[in-house]
Amino acid sequence: MRSASENWSLRRIASEAGVLPKVARDAAAEGVIDTGYLVETDIVLVRLYGALKRLVWPEERRPANQDQALRVWEAITVETARAAIPDDIKPDSGLFIHQTGCTLATGPGPYCQALFKLADQPFYFAPIGKWFEELPSRRRARESEAAA
Repeated sequence: MRSASENWSLRRIASEAGVLPKVARDAAAEGVIDTGYLVETDIVLVRLYGALKRLVWPEERRPANQDQALRVWEAITVETARAAIPDDIKPDSGLFIHQTGCTLATGPGPYCQALFKLADQPFYFAPIGKWFEELPSRRRARESEAAA
């Protein structure tokens, strides 16, 4: 997903992800992305990281004024997304994130299975397939297909 003509910076990744530059810097500091080799798919990881850092589970105490290290379930979720991008990601892929990790699902059957599994506990759904389709190179490819 990287072309020689594209130069990615933390600020540009944050802008494309729709998060503050501080979120991208924090993601880099915690090892979610590598500042020495930024690629387009880091946009999805930074967007996911930004969503995860705002999550607080019921009965969890998490002071907003303290910097917190990556929680275990956050690390599992980020690594699951990293491993899936781009090969296992389809437009309807999503991560069902719960307090002990996450489940990557694509399509109605796996969605239902994840929902039944998580029916009695809180979870967050991250539409990473949609986020992946919103990457600049994917947008340009769709635009060129539409123009042809």
